[in-house]
Amino acid sequence: MSTILIPTDFSDTARNAFVYAVKLFGKDNQYILLNTFEEPHSTGASMISLRDVMEEGSLEGLAEECIHIKNILGEDTPEITSISEYGSSVNSILRVARTKGINLIVMGTTGASGLKEVVMGSVAAGVIQESLVPVLAIPSNYVFRKPKNILLAADLKSNIDAEHLTMLKSIADAANGKITVVTVESDDDDISMDDVEQGYNMHVQLENIEHAFEVVENEDVELALSLFANANDMDMIVTIPRKSNWFQRLLNPSISRKLAQHQQRPVLALTR
Repeated sequence: MSTILIPTDFSDTARNAFVYAVKLFGKDNQYILLNTFEEPHSTGASMISLRDVMEEGSLEGLAEECIHIKNILGEDTPEITSISEYGSSVNSILRVARTKGINLIVMGTTGASGLKEVVMGSVAAGVIQESLVPVLAIPSNYVFRKPKNILLAADLKSNIDAEHLTMLKSIADAANGKITVVTVESDDDDISMDDVEQGYNMHVQLENIEHAFEVVENEDVELALSLFANANDMDMIVTIPRKSNWFQRLLNPSISRKLAQHQQRPVLALTR
């Protein structure tokens, strides 16, 4: 059984992420619904009373949110543990993930106009960059469907061990899905024997799951992944955040990024 953390600001976007998580992983996991609050920066006794008021509102909001979720999921509603946490959103999410033994964080994302925005947008970006557990970002208004086709964006020049792939394999197993490992190379990149060896190691790690390997040539990693995802009807894109030239290429701005503005798929950021 996994422990799944879903932060909420009581929006439809956050609620949709919760529903997605339950439909994907089932009701027999432990779900923690987290709302964070923080008063405006100031000092004085008035701020103490304001914090009390905000905490009360947070707790009431969590109770109402559980009712909304139950109305949507009905008999499939899991047992939900609600937590109201004082502090900044990113720090609070990371703290709860650390202290509660969280296996996965699922977050709704708003205004994600491209893969870069899903990875780098506001709170989700801060959590993805610092989290020690995988983060699954669900775009606003995304309608659930099982991730039968999963794109794993992999830099074969960096080691990817079995621990990195644990959550991905569990998702693929649950959906009976296929994983396509996509490596984006620039025109002047050569595939070395080390790359081939790393690809073989990944093949071994994925031996019980249907999978394939593809190499795409493009200077713009985001564009390449988005075009591949669109052309092959991918249900989820998976990345492994790391400080590497390849991942930096993913985050670099590009004039061609506008071509990928309709990237509206879940993005799973595995741990580094």
